[in-house]
Amino acid sequence: MSSSNSSVVRARRNQSLVYCHCHLKCVLFTCHQGPNSGRQFYRCIYNRSDDDCHYFKWVDEEEEPCYVTRYEFNAFDRKTSKKLDRILLMIKVFVAVVLIDVTIRLYFG
Repeated sequence: MSSSNSSVVRARRNQSLVYCHCHLKCVLFTCHQGPNSGRQFYRCIYNRSDDDCHYFKWVDEEEEPCYVTRYEFNAFDRKTSKKLDRILLMIKVFVAVVLIDVTIRLYFG
């Protein structure tokens, strides 16, 4: 949709359940000109700025919320948490080995 043949009005950001690629709530717009007059759509809150992620979705083409995604996200979050725990443990072990090495070198070196 180009700006030359349509105009839009911003409305109801806080009621949106749709999130853009920036992981922010989308802004609901209404087209007021052209063949899509009266049709609503979601856009990134940074619409037409340098930070715009170019998200666009017609409201009437909106997909039903998928609850599996929430569970998949939780599973992904648990995997990420386990990976972070392993990395933290590796860092702790590394620091302990370095401290032991420094201590040995100071006293026996």
